[in-house]
Amino acid sequence: MAKKDKKIEIQLSDAQVLVSGKSLNGFELTIGKRTVGQIVEVDGQFVTVDNETLTNSYQTLDEAVENIIENYNLNH
Repeated sequence: MAKKDKKIEIQLSDAQVLVSGKSLNGFELTIGKRTVGQIVEVDGQFVTVDNETLTNSYQTLDEAVENIIENYNLNH
């Protein structure tokens, strides 16, 4: 029997992101109802945020989103 493909909803929305106690304009990536990552733009770079700490920077928003999805898939 073949497995059924599940449809997964991925959504990128504008959000207020906390970084070192400061609220910045950024983006929040959700899969289904679960928030899986946050991104802020700093000096023309898109930076992923983990536990209010800036982690990796990317040239484009798409690269940052791809990284978050890859990490989510590897860890779940």
